[in-house]
Amino acid sequence: MAFKEQLELATSPGPTQIPGAVVIAADRSGNIIDFQAIGVTSVDPDIAKPMTEDTTFWIASCTKLITSIAALQCVERGQLTLDDDVSTILHQLKTPDILVGFDEQTGQPILKKAQEHITLRQLLTHSSGNVIELFSAEVKKWREWAKPTYDEDEGEVDGREGQWGVRLGEYMKRYIFGPLDMTSTGFRPSENEKIRNNLSATTVRTPKGGLRAGKPFLTGTPKDDLGGGGLYSSATDYIKVLISILKNDEKLLKRETVDLMFTPQLPDPKYLEAVVNDQRTGVFYRSGVDGQRWNYGLGGLLNMEDAEGVCKKGTMSWGGLPNLFWWIDPASGTCGMYASQLLPPGDAISRQLAVDFRRSIVKGSY
Repeated sequence: MAFKEQLELATSPGPTQIPGAVVIAADRSGNIIDFQAIGVTSVDPDIAKPMTEDTTFWIASCTKLITSIAALQCVERGQLTLDDDVSTILHQLKTPDILVGFDEQTGQPILKKAQEHITLRQLLTHSSGNVIELFSAEVKKWREWAKPTYDEDEGEVDGREGQWGVRLGEYMKRYIFGPLDMTSTGFRPSENEKIRNNLSATTVRTPKGGLRAGKPFLTGTPKDDLGGGGLYSSATDYIKVLISILKNDEKLLKRETVDLMFTPQLPDPKYLEAVVNDQRTGVFYRSGVDGQRWNYGLGGLLNMEDAEGVCKKGTMSWGGLPNLFWWIDPASGTCGMYASQLLPPGDAISRQLAVDFRRSIVKGSY
C-alpha cells in the first residue's frame, strides 16, 4: 500500500482514526519529493477545515532545533562559546541547586549546590540537569513544595528582552525566518495573520481510543518567547530549515558549524540511551524508530546505527508534543516532517504513520 493510501485510510472514520496530518519530505537539492495534506484540522465539524499546505501547528519541541541554530549563530559571532559558564549571561543558572531526593520524615526536598557550571553545550544536548517537569515526578513534587515561595520570573530561562535588547522571536525573524522566507512561523498567532487563520485545532485521543476536541496547550499571546517549545509554524515553512541544514548551504550557519551539529556530543551516552530505550516513554523520544545506540548532536537526537528501511547512521531527529516528528538524514540525502495536532504525545497510530512515511521516502513508494 502506498503511504498516501495509508494516510487516507487513517483519516477515514474508524478505530484507527486521526483527524488529519501534513507530511513533507525533500532531497539534498532542496526539491520537495513528497507532500500530502490529508484529513481535517478538528473533530468539531463547526470549525474543521481541510488540512492544506498552509495549515499551521503549535510545533512544541520542534522549536528546539531553531533555537539551537540561533544559539550557534551567536557562537559563530563570538558572542558566547559552547563551553564557558553560561550563567554570565543567564543569571538564573548561577550556582543552581541539585535535587537529590526528599526527606522521608518531613517531606522536605534534599538539595545540594552544583559543583560545576552549566554550559551552552549542555543546554543544547539536554545534559545540564535541567529536567522537563512534565516528565519528572520528583520535579513536580518539588514544584508543589516550593510553590508558596518560588518566584517564577526568577526561575525561568525565557525569551524576554532582558539584557539582550531583542526578543527571541525578533531575533529569529531577522536571522532565520527572513533569510528562508518563512512567513507562517512565530511565537504569537495573535500577531501573525497567516498563523492565526490557518491554525489547526487540538484533538485528544481518549483512553478508549476515540477522539474529542481539546483545548489549545498555549495561549495565542504568550508572555514569553519560549525557545524550548513556543513556536507555531507550517510544515511547508519548517521544511525550509531542514533543507538548509541538509544542504549545508550557509544561509543559516557556516559549513563547519553544521558539521558540528551532527557530531556526537556526549562522551558517554548511557544515560541518554537508558531514557531513549525505555519501554514506556522512550519510543516518543526516538520518534518510533527502532534502535539501541543513540547520542545527541547540537540540535537533536542522533542515530548511531542504521535503522533498516528508515534512516542511516548519523540521522538527526526530534519531535513535538502534539505528535510532530522531523528528521535530517545526511547519508541518504533526505529530510522531512510529519505534522499533526493530536494529544497525548507518543500516540501509537501517529507514531507508526510517521515511521511509515519515512519508510515510503526510502522506498520511493509515496
